[in-house]
Amino acid sequence: MKKLDFLIEYLIKERNEKIELNNLPKEEKKRLFRSLCNIREPRPISNEYIQIENEYLQEELQSKEITNIEDIKTILELFPSSNLKYKDKICLWKGDITTLKIDAIVNAANSQGLGCFIPCHKCIDNAIHSASGVQLRLECNNKMKEIGKLETGKAIITKGYNLPAKYVIHTVGPIIYEEVTEKDIEALKKCYINSLELAKENNVKEIAFCCISTGEYRFPKNQASKIAIDTVVQYLDENENQLKKIVFNVFTKQDYNIYLKILGEKYGRI
Repeated sequence: MKKLDFLIEYLIKERNEKIELNNLPKEEKKRLFRSLCNIREPRPISNEYIQIENEYLQEELQSKEITNIEDIKTILELFPSSNLKYKDKICLWKGDITTLKIDAIVNAANSQGLGCFIPCHKCIDNAIHSASGVQLRLECNNKMKEIGKLETGKAIITKGYNLPAKYVIHTVGPIIYEEVTEKDIEALKKCYINSLELAKENNVKEIAFCCISTGEYRFPKNQASKIAIDTVVQYLDENENQLKKIVFNVFTKQDYNIYLKILGEKYGRI
């Protein structure tokens, strides 16, 4: 609890505010800490803070159930009779991507590229930055200074810091306002292609994709899932690469069933 109190007090002091922590329950303190990290601008921070935050987040990580990529079964292992090409590499996994031990996870970012600033928001961008720590936003900020803006369909790569994943690939999916256009479809394809290209450039052998654009950005889940599968298969057809596993990560049973349905309709025997 001392580490958590230190972190909160540091962040509160930065804001020239005061708060009484003694009477706050532990879970409330955790929410407060996460909120303060979420709203913090990417400015320099002390080495002492970084060290204690790393220790605290690593302890939090150890209290969670970590999934190793080696334990995630491929489509070949789950559905041997499927006609899916590269079924020995492609996986479908329902779980928390921030607890996945893998070379790289893909984050559904926004064009600012700095993570979600809404306190304790339920988006994956917020979850990834919260679990990783403030160093992730600081590195993203350095990247943004170089490129100015993270365009839709483009991607950048950073370290994973306190995540089990070594790297985070941040990509911006299209926002759907009324109906899906050809431009939206091409942009979503580019999210997958550019993420895979970054993986190849950085010798990433396993990568996990979240359901890009299907949450806050309102891309229809069925259509987005089909685009994800088709784009990955086409990329593997056209590129020699070292990828051993590509994971389609879903968080809900609904999304899992959507992927199963599409895989069954197109590739059969699931």
